[in-house]
Amino acid sequence: MGIDRISAKRQTQRDCPFQSIGRENLPLYRNLTPSGGYKFLKRVLGAALLVATAAAALAQDANLGSYQGPGISSPGVGDVGTRGGEQVNLRYYAGVSGILDSNLQPFITDAKGNLIRIHNLYGVDISGGVYGVRSWRHSQLGLDYVGSYHRYINQDVYNGSDQSLNLGYTIQTSRRLTFDFRESAGTISVGTGLVSTGTSNDPNSSFAPTALLFDTRTTYVQTSAFATYTQSARMSYTIGGSAFLQDRKSQGLSNSWGYDFTGSAQRRMTKSTTVGGSYTYSHFELPGFVSRSDSHSFHGTYATAFTRYLTLSLEAGATVTEVESPFSLTLDPTLAALFGHPTIQGTTFFRTVYPSGRAALRRYFHNGSVGLTYFRGANSGNGAYGSGRLDNGAFTISYTGVRKLNAGLEGGYYSLSSIGQSTGKYSTYSAAAGFTYLLGRDIHLSARYDVHDQQIDLSNFRRTSSRVAIGLLFSPGNRPLALW
Repeated sequence: MGIDRISAKRQTQRDCPFQSIGRENLPLYRNLTPSGGYKFLKRVLGAALLVATAAAALAQDANLGSYQGPGISSPGVGDVGTRGGEQVNLRYYAGVSGILDSNLQPFITDAKGNLIRIHNLYGVDISGGVYGVRSWRHSQLGLDYVGSYHRYINQDVYNGSDQSLNLGYTIQTSRRLTFDFRESAGTISVGTGLVSTGTSNDPNSSFAPTALLFDTRTTYVQTSAFATYTQSARMSYTIGGSAFLQDRKSQGLSNSWGYDFTGSAQRRMTKSTTVGGSYTYSHFELPGFVSRSDSHSFHGTYATAFTRYLTLSLEAGATVTEVESPFSLTLDPTLAALFGHPTIQGTTFFRTVYPSGRAALRRYFHNGSVGLTYFRGANSGNGAYGSGRLDNGAFTISYTGVRKLNAGLEGGYYSLSSIGQSTGKYSTYSAAAGFTYLLGRDIHLSARYDVHDQQIDLSNFRRTSSRVAIGLLFSPGNRPLALW
């Protein structure tokens, strides 16, 4: 009997190669897709995604689990492809919905110089996507993709397609060395709806659709790569960086690009508690404003698990941001005659120090999850605002019924204060709620409501916009389709 137990234990270790790096801390794994006829499709799709990731393997974030301790999310697969805090098998969906958008804000004014707003556009939205996690012996691939084509009946100016992709890959090349990659890319024209939510849910993304002042086309891409060296069961070190590009179609709004480098050290004090520290250097360029900025962030970190399903992570410290921008000064006529120019050009240099960091509290249940997050730090702006300090808080609730229902609720607060630019503070409050319900034969009823309230404290600008979407989605599976 004793020999049989030892053999069974060795077989379990061969089947679970990540036990040596904290298998107990991996997210719950549940199969939400049918077997049988779809195995070939899953294998083909998984292989295609792996090839795509390798081609982009100079890419971004990943996650094989919290081997650094509960609450520490590695910058790879992370939460990409998870639903309700659980990793699920790859699953696709497609369908059609009726939509109603209110109070859109294009980047244009009328003959009197007033901002134009478009009210109550209604039409049809054709959408599809795929999400889930694919695991191999020493690696994982996470995918979240959603795309849509919307066509309005009463006005065709906003007809078009929106896309959002988050792709994470993590590979453990040896007992001590792990590499994390992530790629985020997309194109957005409207800041509400399913596609924009897919972009906003990535906490490491430099682009947030809810921060857009105008409903205008923005294309973005962000790539990251990190390496973690596990010195011992208690000590690990991570280095890496990311680069991003945001291209805005409307002239007058500034494009932006930048990069950052990060180094951190984490020490597991106990099985459930980890402490550490990190340093991040960030560089942002805004060609439209002929402006650039450099930021240095110094943070201490703390993460703990109160229970198996309740985790808290904290990161706190300070950020030093330096901004360079050109200026033009109109001279007095006498000085203009003296220098032979009506204006003189110069460069301003502004430095500020402010508290920064992030916090995340997550609670997982058998059929759902609740999350609270907060971030404060440097940001590249939103095209109208230059580099500045960002405050961003959010909550998410996801519930997947045992048989037919998936429902979700989320909301957030976003505040951007440009550094060295007298444009005041931009704030937005957002909320979204929706559900999918299995009607039968792989057909799901889908309903969703999004609302955004935006304002600038320096002016009387205020806008509340919303989207309603109701439709049918096709998605084979033995569990409810989870869009939250």
